Amino acid sequence: MDGAIRVQSMSSKMHQQAWEDWGSVDPLYAVLTAPQYRHRGGDRDEFFETGEEFITFVLGECDRLGLAPQRRRALDFGCGVGRVTAPLGAHFDAVTGLDVAASMVDNARQLHADRPQCRFEVHRADDLSRYADETFDLVVSVLVLQHLSSRQAILAYLGEFVRVLRPGGALVVQLPSKVAPPPVLPPWQTRDGMQKRVAPVLRRLGVSADFLYQRLDWVPEMTMTGVPEALIRETLIAAGGNIVLATPPDTDRGGTESRVYFVTK
Repeated sequence: MDGAIRVQSMSSKMHQQAWEDWGSVDPLYAVLTAPQYRHRGGDRDEFFETGEEFITFVLGECDRLGLAPQRRRALDFGCGVGRVTAPLGAHFDAVTGLDVAASMVDNARQLHADRPQCRFEVHRADDLSRYADETFDLVVSVLVLQHLSSRQAILAYLGEFVRVLRPGGALVVQLPSKVAPPPVLPPWQTRDGMQKRVAPVLRRLGVSADFLYQRLDWVPEMTMTGVPEALIRETLIAAGGNIVLATPPDTDRGGTESRVYFVTK
């Protein structure tokens, strides 16, 4: 998520509610915060083409590096509306997409009902204990972990990704090492400043997320946590992973810097 979205530290329950709201009011923009997708704008086919392009890149690198030669089961952690899950379905026998928000999962199921090999599920546990060791040939997580409630939770999931990965498989995770600071709110004396301060209170009081989004330009709040590259590497190696590639840092419009890590074991 880029600087257009207000960032705050929140409890797990509030984090879940934020994503439920995003899945309700503007699911495509929540996944790709490009301006054209705001308020349900933009071209849907173009949106899903970005997922196709990412998977083409991922599998091309896997082939080049000799990773994940078996294409049986894949996991997309933080699947949203299935932007990455769906194209994986063209290459794997079975693909599981997990997301914290039922609204996102519902959208994904409707959008990809023609892909029976793709299964979308709500996941709110602190780990992947529902899956045995060495379950997946490919595990993918694209700019998701930074929204977890703490750095400890992020590191724990990195370990879980390695645990459920089959030997010779590939873990592909994009994670920020630096995140942009939260945007400065306009002065409270201004109309915009007043709206941005009042809208979150109204949402907690039960006012419709759609009404606030459309009428007051409110956006759901969520965490944003970066993890230093050295700590990411240390955690993956300690879990038994072998980092075979880390892409050069990519910086988005808001100033968040991330890398894509290719890991095997």
